[in-house]
Amino acid sequence: MSEKKQINIDQLVQQYTHLHDEGYAIDDRVTKLAELYHKSMVLPIQVTDNLFGQKDSDNIKNLILDYEKKNPVGMDSNVKAWSSDYHTHLQTDVFSSYINPIVQFSQDLYNNIFSKEEILEVGELWVAHYRKGDFTKKHNHGTLLDAYLISGCYYAYVEDNASPIIFDGQKPIYPKSDSLILFSSQTEHEVPPTDGERIIMSFNIRKTTRTELTTDEYNNVLNFILNQ
Repeated sequence: MSEKKQINIDQLVQQYTHLHDEGYAIDDRVTKLAELYHKSMVLPIQVTDNLFGQKDSDNIKNLILDYEKKNPVGMDSNVKAWSSDYHTHLQTDVFSSYINPIVQFSQDLYNNIFSKEEILEVGELWVAHYRKGDFTKKHNHGTLLDAYLISGCYYAYVEDNASPIIFDGQKPIYPKSDSLILFSSQTEHEVPPTDGERIIMSFNIRKTTRTELTTDEYNNVLNFILNQ
């Protein structure tokens, strides 16, 4: 692989976006990607403690444990612990009274930071239960093409000796029970094998209006950039 192709895709996009902004003649596919890139604001990592209070966090914990009991076979994913389906919010409404205020909180935060007026919604929601030895492989939740703006995790219950969540280039974050962590869906993160229990609700939040750039168009742009 050439040195150019080892460069991070997002860095290449930024370079070509800059050329577009400066008025250089650029392939119209790159123009579309540049426009999409500008719309993809990267949310800094946000940590909020004591989101709902002890009573509600205990209730969410029990709802997750009950859901696990009724659905003992978890999905296969980067999460190497029991976890429900990515579309749990479409399969049950037991978490709705909690996820709705989280979406509103996330929307207000995003719009305040970026001076936007976006209307956001849940695109994916799953719950998970980590026991000793469970972990999550390094991954992210989206690319520039995906509509997801914000990913997050609400920690209903975390034992003191539970593993942190680690974001690329950041110090480990040790969440507490009833804490909420929000981050850009493009941010790489992982969870090392844990000694303590973690009971969580994770989600991806997107705009209600979707980009017009198709997967084929996105791939064509990336190929165009990498072949320059």
